[in-house]
Amino acid sequence: MRAEPGGPLNKVTIRDVAESARVSQSSVSNYFHKPHKLSEATRERIRQAVETLGFVPNDAARMLRTGASPVIGYVAFELASATTPEIATAIEQRVSAEGMYLLMANDTGSRQREREYLQLFEQQRVAGIIISPVGDVENELARLRRRGIASVLSARHARSASQASVSIDHVAGARLAVRHLVELGRRRIGFVASSLDLQQIADRQRGALSVIEQAPDVSLELISVPERSVEAGIACADRLALRAPSDRPDALFCANDLLAIGIIQSFVASGHVRVPEDIAVMGYDDIEFAQSTVVPLSTVRTPHAQLGAAAAKLLFDEITALRATEGVEVREAAPQIEFTPELVVRRSTTGA
Repeated sequence: MRAEPGGPLNKVTIRDVAESARVSQSSVSNYFHKPHKLSEATRERIRQAVETLGFVPNDAARMLRTGASPVIGYVAFELASATTPEIATAIEQRVSAEGMYLLMANDTGSRQREREYLQLFEQQRVAGIIISPVGDVENELARLRRRGIASVLSARHARSASQASVSIDHVAGARLAVRHLVELGRRRIGFVASSLDLQQIADRQRGALSVIEQAPDVSLELISVPERSVEAGIACADRLALRAPSDRPDALFCANDLLAIGIIQSFVASGHVRVPEDIAVMGYDDIEFAQSTVVPLSTVRTPHAQLGAAAAKLLFDEITALRATEGVEVREAAPQIEFTPELVVRRSTTGA
């Protein structure tokens, strides 16, 4: 059956497209799912037929036939984070190479929204889920595995041995940062962070405290900010500048680079606090702009692209293993990959 362009899409079938393009139905299927198998001329004929007929492939029907979804779900707690795009790009590259598609969701730091997206992905029967969680979702992910949906925790080490994860050792990263400040002679260190409910931030505090406990003459002050942004860093610096010099920290360890960049920007603009002479500033993540701030930022480098690539590879390994066992977990432990951060020293802590 034919349909005029702009008419009812559901009346056009893959057979209609094949006849119009003078190819087999399997070639039309390959056009959507394995285009590299077709010549450029064949792809062009099929493209023209698809556009002329207004054909839309029915992935639901494909799933019923093959039992496989072409979709991977990715849930991030901060799409606006300076590190999320690099992680997501690495994931998308691997997903695309597998001939599949990535659906991204932003839970905006809400545990409820996080659960709703997991439920949505379950309803859509995605092939797998990568999630950078706000809350504890491991029981829910275990239930999804029993239903045939593989998963990988991203940026957080799994508590359960049966849950695959790719993470960064943020405790070790914080130790590197604070030990560097202590070795420079700083004794009043402020830890600038938002809610410690986020495991990654709590781990950084734990790493900082482990260094302070070994240095009796050094103190750590928790300086709370509402969010981990440049604007929050500026506001934090403005408040610190109002303190008497003897009441200020002589070093700041910021939970991420955006906070540190905002703090440096405010201090330099006001001229009342010198960096690093009065207050040394340490960031975390080593984002693209860290080395190009007015005072280049010392920070802790975390491998964002490598983390995303590893999460995607591990997820496809999990999908293969899950299909081989038909959803029945037969192994004792899932792979849990952890990257080690690296200290990057620049002028914001050591000066010229």
